[in-house]
Amino acid sequence: MRKTTTTRASLALIALLAGAFAGACAHGRDQAASGPCDDFDLDVERVWSSDKRREIRSGLEAFAGESQQINVDRIITKMDDIASDWVMMNRRACKDTVERETMPEEIYVRVSLCLNTALVQQRTLVSALEGVDRTSYEHIDRAMLEISEQISTCQNQAVLAYYKQPEETVDAEAAKLADDKTAEARTLLALGKSDAASKLLGEAGFAAEKSGDERRKIDAKVASCHHSVMIGDYEQALGQGRPALTAAQKLGYAIGEADALTCIGTAELRAGNYIEARRDLEAALGQREAFFGAEHPRVADAANRLGNLEVAMANYRAAHDLYMRALDIWTDTFGADDPITSRAYHNLGYTHIGLEDIEGAAAWYKKAISAETKSLGPDHPATALSEASYADVLLIQERADEAYELLNHAVEVQERILGPGHPEVAVSYQGIGDVWAARKGWDTALEWYQKALTLRRLALGDNHLDTARTLDAMAIAYYRLKKLDDALKYATEAMEIRERLLGGSSIITATSYFNLGLIHEKRKAYRQALQWYEKSLEVEEAVRGVGHDLTKQTKQTVERLRDLSR
Repeated sequence: MRKTTTTRASLALIALLAGAFAGACAHGRDQAASGPCDDFDLDVERVWSSDKRREIRSGLEAFAGESQQINVDRIITKMDDIASDWVMMNRRACKDTVERETMPEEIYVRVSLCLNTALVQQRTLVSALEGVDRTSYEHIDRAMLEISEQISTCQNQAVLAYYKQPEETVDAEAAKLADDKTAEARTLLALGKSDAASKLLGEAGFAAEKSGDERRKIDAKVASCHHSVMIGDYEQALGQGRPALTAAQKLGYAIGEADALTCIGTAELRAGNYIEARRDLEAALGQREAFFGAEHPRVADAANRLGNLEVAMANYRAAHDLYMRALDIWTDTFGADDPITSRAYHNLGYTHIGLEDIEGAAAWYKKAISAETKSLGPDHPATALSEASYADVLLIQERADEAYELLNHAVEVQERILGPGHPEVAVSYQGIGDVWAARKGWDTALEWYQKALTLRRLALGDNHLDTARTLDAMAIAYYRLKKLDDALKYATEAMEIRERLLGGSSIITATSYFNLGLIHEKRKAYRQALQWYEKSLEVEEAVRGVGHDLTKQTKQTVERLRDLSR
């Protein structure tokens, strides 16, 4: 490796190009009193000073109340850690260049560019926390994870090959502007602030085009893709993500390719295009494994997204293995009680319901609630969502009163912190409806289901599996009330959504087939009922197996209806 003769002046020039301001003779400090790698703490101090820390703490405490003190403490500690990591990484790269002479200057420029993005993200997050609201409070952890992953990416030496030198761009000032605007937008997207991110994304795209740097153009397009996913415009997301993917593949930009695949796959999953989603999410996982190694948090993110696809397809064993992989990585990286880690606990709880392991599901949900209570406090939306989900297990265990108590707490927290129109509130509304259904209070159950359906249609649209689940519950309630025309209407709508999204061979769609059989049988339309039961049986035998108790029950129903239809 060639020797470097970097002086303090040339190092300052490199840092200026990278946007990091490292080593500059600032704040009147004596040049001889410190080395060229000693001033990075001054840069981060501009973003996360002691005064700013106190200001943010006071604002969070006023917003969240006493019950959330534990979460406020954790946020402040994590922001301290992010700042420390940023300084450490910059200092290490600087010393590798100046003192140890193991890093060429042009590589140091690339590292500085990467780390400067993380500093811009932290600055954006701090600004958002100055006026903390329901949205930013709910997603602070997601935004902090985004920053931590950016810093971690800079540690991976392979990333350096994908960062162009500033002098290779047509317009270095536009290149820096594109980086900064994209970084700001990514943080706002992580916070769930889609409107605020929208303008920044437009500015980032314009600056990226002006810079002439293909990598920056790709990053801006991928960020726009994620924005479109957030606002539910999946066609637009695909229209942004696919060109970004093509460009990244042509350029050999591995990070951009993996990020584009992640966004495209997520959009396909949300839109119900499961074959395409599988192709893209599996490719994203493979790309991230190849680039970051098997144990990186971004690999965990890819595994978790692929697990979400498997759950939607009712492939619960495959989902379980993917969620366990994500859990192992997140536990090693963040610890067992971190809110990021607890996402895996929650997902595993849902998966074990699908695996018909109710005790296992209860154990995972309890673990999620325990971890979230420790790290976030009892009155955080994430804790409330886990409580609402655990209530499903309690209902299966015929513990309706305990489920009702949990759901009442969950809905109070969700409505107070997220607002009554948030889609997560629909989970609790549906759960309360299920409690009343368990108590045979069908009219009251329908009132809660209708509230859940309204929220889900507004937030998720008519063509979503969660919407279908609520429609299905309403069909059962109407069936119990002997309002068969209404029951048939809602059951048919749920079935059509499931067929459209999952096809006719899914066990979830088979649930609709069976329910339609019940309704037609009650109407004494036995031939139609038999046809629906037979469709359900065909799927159940293929998926559950002929020896499963539910399959046997369906077969007995089919045989009974065949006798009635003769």
